[in-house]
Amino acid sequence: MKIDKRTIDNICRMSDDKLWGAVRLFASSSGVNLSPRCPSPGEMQKLRRTLSSLTDSDISRATEILKTYKGK
Repeated sequence: MKIDKRTIDNICRMSDDKLWGAVRLFASSSGVNLSPRCPSPGEMQKLRRTLSSLTDSDISRATEILKTYKGK
């Protein structure tokens, strides 16, 4: 799955449960295991705000970092 600003914006419009599922899916594909329990609404709001502020450059850099750690 290619992650770009448009994808992030679409993900941010999902319900809390679906957003958390998408974050978990992306994280697990990079070797990171997150809790299946959805964080509190306040924490999800913070997550949405953070994701919404990402630029394509931020996303590219994060993807590069995750690829580096995935290889270990």
